[in-house]
This record gives sequence, C-alpha cells and structure tokens, in this order.
Amino acid sequence: MSYDLIAIDIDGTLISRNQTISDPVFKAIQRVKKAGKKIVLCTGRPFPGARPYMEELRLNEEGDYMITYHGALVQRTDTLETVIHHELGFEEFKEWHSLTSHLNSNMHAVRNDGVFTDLRDLNRFALVEPFINEIPLRIRSLDELDHNLTYSKFLMADEVDIIQNLEEHIPTDMRQKYTVVRSMENTIEVLNKEASKGQTLKELAHLLNIPTERVMAIGDSGNDIDMVEYAGLGVAMGNAIPAVKSVANVITDSVDDHGVATAINRYVFGE
Repeated sequence: MSYDLIAIDIDGTLISRNQTISDPVFKAIQRVKKAGKKIVLCTGRPFPGARPYMEELRLNEEGDYMITYHGALVQRTDTLETVIHHELGFEEFKEWHSLTSHLNSNMHAVRNDGVFTDLRDLNRFALVEPFINEIPLRIRSLDELDHNLTYSKFLMADEVDIIQNLEEHIPTDMRQKYTVVRSMENTIEVLNKEASKGQTLKELAHLLNIPTERVMAIGDSGNDIDMVEYAGLGVAMGNAIPAVKSVANVITDSVDDHGVATAINRYVFGE
C-alpha cells in the first residue's frame, strides 16, 4: 500500500526530550516531500509553538497543512489560512471561568495571537504556555474581553492538587459538551467537542480527497490514540503508551532511535 498523507505527532514522536529533530528523521521527511506526498504535523501545541519545526522541515510550501491544538485548528502553512477551526466562544469562556473561579484554579483562553486570562497575580504555571510557545500574554477582565473573539482551547495549569480537585468537580454535562484532556499531571485542556487529532485528520484527508487507507499516522501519547486508530496504517512509537500500541497496526522504534525515520523508510519506501 502506498501512503499519500503521513501525519506525525511532535513531542515524543518527531522530537525527543532535547527538542530537536534528528538527522535521520529530517532526511526521511525530505524524502517523502520529494516523492510528492504530504507530511502533516499533528500536535497538541498551539500553531506558534509548532511553527519552528514546520519551518525547519520546510513544510511551509504551497499545499502544506498543519494540525494544532489537539485537532482544534488546521491551517495552510504557506498562507496561514484557516481551513478547519473547531472553536470556542465567549459563552463557553464564561462557563469554564465560572467553574474554575469557584474551585480556585486559574484559566487561560488560547489562540494564535494571545493567551488571555484575567489573572493579575500570576504564578509560574500561568507563564508556561505563553513562554514556551512564544505567544503574548494578554490580561483582560471579563468586561474588557472582546466578546467576538474565538479560541482554540482553554487551559488550566496549576499545582497538581488544584488540578486534581478541578478534574473531580467538572460536571457531567460539561464533560459531555466539550473534549476535556488531562494533558499533563498539572494541566487540563478544554476543546470544542468536535476537536480531536483523529477527527480533524479525517476531515483534512476528506478535503484533500485522500482515502483513509492511504493515510499513515505516527504517535506516542493519549491524544494520538484516535489518530493512530483512524489511519490506514497506524504506527505507535516504541516509546508510546500502551493505549497507543494497543490500537496501532505496527510499532516502530523509539523516538531516541529515530522511529519516524524507521517507519517512513519501511512502510512508505519498502526498505
């Protein structure tokens, strides 16, 4: 089987803890590009936080796309045009703000041009998202916030006990209305219910007229499960969590052993 679209997670898949792309992985991806096939980075990161890897891999040419915010946003990477956006609005912001305020947790609303919060007394957790992803921090009260803005995700990051308490007190109806991800021990992320890597990859493949059986997806963590499960060839990294391996068709090498390159060379080029 030939694969026309290869979706690749970033953290723990494309890059290891040193935050770099290895030479074998770089060369394998350039080989795919030269063959005229699509590489789509598919990440939980915001677009600005993923952009350096996109640019390093030269995935910003005509016809290139990137999926960010756990599947909430798809953009063309040459023009930055939004192709798919499963967004959150002001009413959703108010609902989560009310809950987090009641439980003494912070809350951020994130979009490409800003991390919005009404916190005046910022702790170290409040600064992580804007710092790592190089997105401006914009402090606004609810009255100051533009009610027409839409967001790609809401983020709550705090001490583990505070986040644990928040998770335990999210009402059932809110869990049913949104996608709620415990992305780290001290972090909860909230998305539009339609947003997930797998669902959005499916939508993008449909727009590009690429059938499921010609899609390959490579990942390692919980937010990669439905993407790996959807693809015609789902590939789990050697360092993937058991839940990813259980839905994958094949398991490649670990990220430290250039597993993306191994998968591309073996399953795309038959080596």
